[in-house]
Amino acid sequence: MNELYPSSPNGLLGPFDESDPNAPTELAEFGSIAFLPNPRVAVRAEIEEGTGRMVALSFDYLDSTLQVQAFASPKGESLWDEVLGDITANLESQGISIERHLGPFGTEIYAHIPISQDELKPVRMFGLSGDRWLLRGVISGSAVSELEPKNELEGVFRSIVIRRGQVPLPPRELLPLSLPEGAIVPKAN
Repeated sequence: MNELYPSSPNGLLGPFDESDPNAPTELAEFGSIAFLPNPRVAVRAEIEEGTGRMVALSFDYLDSTLQVQAFASPKGESLWDEVLGDITANLESQGISIERHLGPFGTEIYAHIPISQDELKPVRMFGLSGDRWLLRGVISGSAVSELEPKNELEGVFRSIVIRRGQVPLPPRELLPLSLPEGAIVPKAN
């Protein structure tokens, strides 16, 4: 075990491809993203305005959030370095300074994103490539720097199983998400 980046509370070393024999079972299914339910962590579906399409899942723990998105990737290639370069260029073009670090999932970006004129939100962005997919995570809140919430949310990320499917998709296309059968959807006001 790496002392700097201990394994997650659930002991998993994912994220996993659905074909991985070590992938967890008893998962909460949201289409292309499935994960081990964690009673301490709330899950929210992120819906795109206008289209109503589910584009991400957010996991809330105390004052911190992990947002995940899964994208199509070419077989045998990692898109993370390319995506990392694009994110870096985009943030720097907005005058946002970034720091690159090596973390438990590879190269990561740390930044302080303006959320108001007087307030900055610390974020940590990372990604991991699998077989024809890229899973991107963004952590915000105290989990960016505090060990306990960081480990909790990294544990969620490590429990994710990607169900890529066989449908050909262009690189960087969002993999489809859906609510689990029987999910209760709040009505809009």
